[in-house]
Amino acid sequence: MIKEIVSYLQEELTGYIIGTNIFAGFVPSTITADHLVVIETGGATEPALKDFVSMTIQVLAVAAEYQNARNMAQGVYNLLHGSAGITLPVVITGKKYYANTIYAISAPQSLGQDNKGRFVISTNYILKIQDA
Repeated sequence: MIKEIVSYLQEELTGYIIGTNIFAGFVPSTITADHLVVIETGGATEPALKDFVSMTIQVLAVAAEYQNARNMAQGVYNLLHGSAGITLPVVITGKKYYANTIYAISAPQSLGQDNKGRFVISTNYILKIQDA
């Protein structure tokens, strides 16, 4: 499901290209440009029902300038927090997911700088997803 979420972000946010400045799960060590990475953070938040899961993700905005990282994180937050009724893009042929609700656990938070001196802003979300 994480690839579908990243595809949704690419479709809805301006200027993001999967594999260039938005990533699912990890970022290649060669990437130096400002970017977003979406990480699954522990699977389901409650027991799954047939064709339904409550999952958590973390979105990291990483940029050389603090305000760029903040703006990137805020753009994702504005799109995702409080969203409901979203059909996610199909990534695996034939598999469709529907996001009943998406909400942030808290507003975007600074994690300081990484080992390359880039600013990192983190936001955690809970998604209620079902097969469409």
